[in-house]
Formats: sequence, C-alpha cells, structure tokens
Amino acid sequence: MRKGWMVLLAMALVVALAVPASAEMKLNGFYRVKPTMSNLIGAGNISANVPGMETAAATSLVKESGSGSGIDTARSRNFTEMRNRLRFEIGDENVKGVTFFELDGNFGDTGGTVGRNQGFAANGDSINLETKNAYVWFKVPDTGLSFTVGLQGYLDEFGGLLFGYSDQAGVVANFKLEPVALRLTWLKIRDNVTSSTTADTTINFKWSNNPPGDSDADYYALDAKFAPAKDVQVTGHFGFLRDSGSWIGQPTEAAALEILKAYYLGANATFNAGPAKVTGFFLYNFGTFEDDGGTAADVKIAGYAARLRADAKLGPGNAFLEGLYVSGDDDTSSTTKYKSVIVGSDFAALTSYYFSPDLLILFPNLDMINSAAALTLSPSNSGRGVILLAAGYSQKFSDKVSGKLGLGYLAADKKRKSSTSTEAKGKDMGTEINANVNYNITKGLDFGVYGAYCMLGGFYDRAAGEKNPDDLYDLHARLNYAF
Repeated sequence: MRKGWMVLLAMALVVALAVPASAEMKLNGFYRVKPTMSNLIGAGNISANVPGMETAAATSLVKESGSGSGIDTARSRNFTEMRNRLRFEIGDENVKGVTFFELDGNFGDTGGTVGRNQGFAANGDSINLETKNAYVWFKVPDTGLSFTVGLQGYLDEFGGLLFGYSDQAGVVANFKLEPVALRLTWLKIRDNVTSSTTADTTINFKWSNNPPGDSDADYYALDAKFAPAKDVQVTGHFGFLRDSGSWIGQPTEAAALEILKAYYLGANATFNAGPAKVTGFFLYNFGTFEDDGGTAADVKIAGYAARLRADAKLGPGNAFLEGLYVSGDDDTSSTTKYKSVIVGSDFAALTSYYFSPDLLILFPNLDMINSAAALTLSPSNSGRGVILLAAGYSQKFSDKVSGKLGLGYLAADKKRKSSTSTEAKGKDMGTEINANVNYNITKGLDFGVYGAYCMLGGFYDRAAGEKNPDDLYDLHARLNYAF
C-alpha cells in the first residue's frame, strides 16, 4: 500500500508542477471502513432472486448439507471492508480533466497480489488501484454547449433503472436552449472483439487480433428538460440500445438470437403538491431480439416501469413514501415475446442500481463495497419484474447526531416459472425494516451504526420436507472521512 501511495503522490506533484498558472487542481474523495455481521452479505455479489422451490441446491438461497453452493442463511459472516476514493480534477471554468481512482478490500484478504478488491492482509503491498473515471469536460465558447468525453459516471433519468451510477465510456453533450435543456448521450457499453463465440457471455473481455465491432453494444439517448409551469419540471426521454450479441444475461426467450434493438420512451416529472415534493416517471421499453442472417422469428419486447415518490417535512424530520413497478414476464417458453424491461444489468454485472428506496437487503444500497448482495440487484428481477413499496423517516437529534427508520416490501410481478417443479410458491419476496444512527465526530468524519432485518416471503419457500431459509439480517458500522 505504501508504494502505491508514493506513486500517486509523485504523479500528483508532477501534474501540479505542469499545470498552467490559470488552472486549478482539486483532490476530493473519502475513506470508509465498514465492519459487518450478516447472514446474507459477505458471500460475494449475489442477487438472491432464485425461488426456494428450486430442487438444485446450487441455485437456491438455501445450501443443503453436503452439496451445492447456495447461501447458508443459518450462518453469520463477520468481516471488515474498506473503500478509498480519490478524485483528481485539473482545469478552470471552461475545461477540466478528471481522473477518479478507487481502492477496495476486506481486512485480511490477501497481500502482495495483483488484482482489484484485495490487498488488505499482512504486509499489504498489492497492486489494486481501479480507474473509475478518466474524462475531459469542456464548454464551447460563446454557446450553451458543453461536452463530457471519456470514461464517466452516468445516471439515467429514471433513478438508475437502466444505468444507475455506472461508469461508462462515451460522449455526453449538454445544451441549454431556454426554456429547454438538452442532453445527448452515446455510450459504448462494450466492443468485444473476441468473436461471436460462447466467450461473449463472460464478464471479462479481452482484445485480440479480431477487428472491433464483432460483438458490440451501443446506447444512444436524448433527454429534454423543461419547466411547463412554476414548481414543475418535466424531462422527456428517448433511448435506443443496439447489441450485436455482447450481452451477458439475455432472457431465455431470446437465447438463440444475436441482435437486440431496444427502444425506450418515457418521461419523469417533479412538482410540489402542498407540503410535499412529488416525483414520478413512466418508461416504456419496446423493440426486438433478431436472428442475425437466420430465419428464426423475432422476439418482441414490450415492458414498462413506473415510479411515484413523495418527500415531505414531517414534524422535526423528513419523511418519504415511494412505489416502484417493473413489469415481468411469466412465460419463458414463449418464442415471440418478452414483457419485462431490458436494463443495464443484462449487459454487465452491477450496472443497474436503483438506490432511491435506501434499503439494505431488498434492493441495492449506496453503501455496498465488496459484497453487493440483495434479494434482487437488478430492477428487472431477472425478468420477473418488481412491486416495491418503501417508506422512511429521518431526523436530526442534535448538531452531532441524526437517525433514520426505513421500511420496505418487495414482490415479484410474475413467478416466471420454467417448469412446474421450479415454480415459486408465491410472489412475496420479503419485508424489511432498517434503522441507523450517525454521529459527527469532527468536520468530515462520521461514525454510524446500521441494522436491517428482512422477513422472507413465500417466494423462497421450499418443497415439503425441505428446510426453508432463515430470515435475513445485516448489522454494520461505518467510519467515513470525506474530504
């Protein structure tokens, strides 16, 4: 670790000396240490949305004795993880270069190794620096036009339903033409030149001597934001995703097809309704999976999603109530249709994060570091869709102490059975209650204690005579220094 810091410091000094006098260099980020005890989190990146009725222990939430690799919910996992983020920015009000690094690891994992998310065991001394962002932002003089070019953080207009806080390479142009603000996006999700083989379905892709464009995916979007009335803001969205076989998680209905053409049409709105601020969106996803040069029939996409949320001051604190619906598809044997929404998680693990409900077990949370685990990490819920209800109340008790209480309910829209023997008994996935208390030690330094308990629903019930999974819990503390 010490060697890595010396290299970073030397780089920063060289850059600082080379920067023109008119440019400014900024460094910000955070250090976060998070000790955890849980019977779900800590087993790796897991979307635990496999019905408990599954007979194969290896694909079930429950690990049967002596076989399989499912999650053993009767067992606690204790671990401490750490994250350090460093964001360097150089430039002025007209042009900026940004490079964003990250280091992650679990205390005691490995030492003297090469690879991400490790290097926190005895002696450390590992090569483990991740590059999250590397881009240039600039304005075009005497216009309302600006560009962000390179590897950048991207959030869609639907709270991360499609691409949530994901790092993507591409170009984003923003243009203000009163009273409308436009955002034009091109993202190169993947350009896999390893040829159209089964290697395309792996997560790690390597360049070879094959030409680019063999199995690639591009996303294009146009967003138009305007205010039709006082205290009302509306954003219209049109998006197009074309994939020539690079996806990781295409639905069963389209497993033999190579070309995806997906279109997204939707809008979100924010307005004041008395004491409450109300936000909502509707998104319709349509398009086709197609046979590249073959005669197989197209599979048509027809999925949609909707969200409504209200935030309001309530007594000495703040409260919210939120609902999310994503359509699901129940018939995997269909060869002509798919009724859920194609999201970023279908192309790369951990790309579609919908953090708004601030839940710890049902849905992803911003505080995840090395173990991203939830009942479903993707808002499409592997094609089953979701019905999510969440509520929360937060309050400051003093200048130093604050707290929050949250509730959530998650169900699948459809069971999405593949056969009678693998159909879930119910759609109810779980109900969560969570709470946290945070104390500000000094400027920038906070310590918090977090807890969540999830009562699993009938979705996870196993066949007669088999053990049902235990309810889930997560207890963790967080020491965070932001600078």
